[in-house]
Amino acid sequence: AQSPASMRSLICRVYLLAFCIYIPAYNLIYFNLLNVVPFYLNKVLGAEPLFISSLNIGLSVLIAFCTLAFSYVFHKLDNLLAWLECRMIFALLPMVLQIIALIALSFTTTITGGVFNLTLSAIAAATLFSGSVYTINYEIDPKNSAFLVSIFNSFGQISGFVGPIMMAAITTTNPDTPDYDTVYRQRWAYFFYTVAGVAASGFLAILGAYFVKPDEWVNRTKKG
Repeated sequence: AQSPASMRSLICRVYLLAFCIYIPAYNLIYFNLLNVVPFYLNKVLGAEPLFISSLNIGLSVLIAFCTLAFSYVFHKLDNLLAWLECRMIFALLPMVLQIIALIALSFTTTITGGVFNLTLSAIAAATLFSGSVYTINYEIDPKNSAFLVSIFNSFGQISGFVGPIMMAAITTTNPDTPDYDTVYRQRWAYFFYTVAGVAASGFLAILGAYFVKPDEWVNRTKKG
């Protein structure tokens, strides 16, 4: 068991705070990917329900395939790049792609465009278990990694109830609103901008934690 002093030192780590921001951001994007955007394609862009069901199945298969593919790519890059450089690519680049996909969604007026951006988001989402923060967390502190995962994963669950509330709060539009269709679409754009902002916070949290406390980012699984 951890002593109180060592427990305090664990939970006060800067990178842990960053992970507690990054994982909820990722989970919100994942919720957005599999639940909100298909709903948007149906309600706003007019996609058929059967198409949406098929799309969800396709996205799940794509994420599973890309997770395997990115794991292979990570294994190869890990032998070519510096330890942290390789992992930062898998943690930060996907968030940039998510921001691009979310902003692009706000301008999308066709089902094809929506599916394209959704596919980009799904591919980026598949990197989480392929060298991203879970890998970094283990390699920084193998002994306490399970305990630390339980902390930032707990924060990650916040997105499960914040996501639907946020979507409803931002997109709900009174049917009597003048020029209802335009206003409703505009509110969806605001929602996508908000999620893009959350994704940016995850990106900045990881980057900031490294610059604030670079000595925490050390691979302690290597021997010798």
